[in-house]
Amino acid sequence: MTDSPGVIFPTFCHISDYGERGYQDLHHLVALSQPLNLWAPSSVLIRQFSRITPKEFIRYVDQGFIRVIARDEWLRDRRFRDSHPWQHAGWDPEIDGALLSILRNDEAQQESLRRVLSAPPEEGEAAAVESLTVNPRQVAYWNKAFRSKDAERKIPVGTLTAARRHADGGEFEIAKWILRAGYNHGAAFDLSGATLPLFLSPSDPRFMRLINHAPAAAEGPDRRPPARTAEPSQQRMADLAGQLIQVLHHLDIHAGPRSLDAFITGEGRQELVAWINAVCEQYRYHPSRDIDGLVIRELREQLGRARLSGPLGRLSARRSLPTVVGVVDLVATAADFILSPGQTLNTVGMAAGVFGIGNGLAQQMGWLPSSFDGPQWPFLYAYSSAAKKSRLRRMIYALSMYRD
Repeated sequence: MTDSPGVIFPTFCHISDYGERGYQDLHHLVALSQPLNLWAPSSVLIRQFSRITPKEFIRYVDQGFIRVIARDEWLRDRRFRDSHPWQHAGWDPEIDGALLSILRNDEAQQESLRRVLSAPPEEGEAAAVESLTVNPRQVAYWNKAFRSKDAERKIPVGTLTAARRHADGGEFEIAKWILRAGYNHGAAFDLSGATLPLFLSPSDPRFMRLINHAPAAAEGPDRRPPARTAEPSQQRMADLAGQLIQVLHHLDIHAGPRSLDAFITGEGRQELVAWINAVCEQYRYHPSRDIDGLVIRELREQLGRARLSGPLGRLSARRSLPTVVGVVDLVATAADFILSPGQTLNTVGMAAGVFGIGNGLAQQMGWLPSSFDGPQWPFLYAYSSAAKKSRLRRMIYALSMYRD
């Protein structure tokens, strides 16, 4: 297991609730999280729709970038998976076999350190039945949302699908399956220890609001707490993370040749995690009206005022004779590099040490990177290389084309 350095920004996603879309977004979710807690991911959908290969997925779990949480039978029982009514539940020996090995290896660790974690049996169904029995007004409340024309905008698609499968059981059964999902998702989020949930659909925050505004019991407090809901500040953070996912989608369209694996395992991801963490901390208590479109505005502003400290500016500021001689010497050294590259590096180092300008000219010639005072992660994500003038112009143009 490899330790994951840098800022900790643990997130949680019930990824299979989003079907193909969730797995198409998997590389985005990993890119902004440390770690990404995934609930019962489907190996079938990882293979079919993710840009992350099975080998990379297992490596990211091993390195602590991804953490898998699921019921024990999902993680251990191949027959359970292969006979599951969900068509994408099937067992994949390469992925699920490796996850089972990590699960067994980590069992002696404390819960928070396990890379694959077995969740206790669900309590959501019993909690939903008790809540509806104590407070029958919620039956009508949830059925109204279920039967509305815009139900898919209010209730997550996975939850809505489960409720529709049991609609023949009557209104109580419909409400039970909706509340069951709310309880179970909340319990899984709590178990993960994540800072915020990642929402991939507009129905997610609306569902949270429905839970928050559900009618209270007519007499006395409910004997069970309602399904866990995000606090307003947490909802704003989830909104900002969702905006970042959309920006990453946009950068995918404008990306050049690149390696997503190099980004995820390198400094680019660490910087992105630190960047979104800082944005969330700065704006988590701001009014909701200030949050819309904030991520793209923040990124545009930071890149708009960013500067590449180019070598020419430094050279022109030094007009002493030694500097001029140093430039001539380094240019001659560069010419010598073309003719006899094996003898060049020591000469460059000597000239840089004597005249103090080696780095500037080396940057100009492409031997050393220019200094950049803006965020590097967009360039490392889209181009797998650091910012330079041509890429900065290209990035600013790409972001100017972004539409919410």
